[in-house]
Amino acid sequence: MKPVYILPNGKALGPGDFYRYLEKKVLYTIRKFEMNREAKVKKNTSVNSRVLNYLYNKFGFLKNDSKIIALDDSTDDIATAMMESWFANKNVDLSPKSPRIIRPLFLITEQEMMIYASLKHLKGNTKKKTSARTMLDNMEKVHPEIKRAIVQAYLQLVEIRKKK
Repeated sequence: MKPVYILPNGKALGPGDFYRYLEKKVLYTIRKFEMNREAKVKKNTSVNSRVLNYLYNKFGFLKNDSKIIALDDSTDDIATAMMESWFANKNVDLSPKSPRIIRPLFLITEQEMMIYASLKHLKGNTKKKTSARTMLDNMEKVHPEIKRAIVQAYLQLVEIRKKK
């Protein structure tokens, strides 16, 4: 079987392994950040939203009457928003979890999202590329894990702030 995704450690994943990998990664994100599992998904026409809605239906977490809103922000979206806020010298809360908002796709990259969507035949729009997103995409060609590194640095900063 032809691999659809290669992990940073070099392991190649076929379609079935990739499904399990991404679904486990979403569930890990929910557990790691102690997110309320039941939430309503903020719906739009993006691929990310379609994937999140599909996963929440599959896991049985979708509750349209919930006060918790699940946003479809991926690692790429978070890293881009962080870069834009740094350039604008603004302090923006991009935490994976806040009292009424959760981001279950926080640790999922755009590439992983697109592969999952294509394998599951989920169609949607891609998000517009900003100058910060284009810059990050170009930097990623030289430093493949830069978006994940930015998000991990943000999480460390959040922890430091909590301790103060």
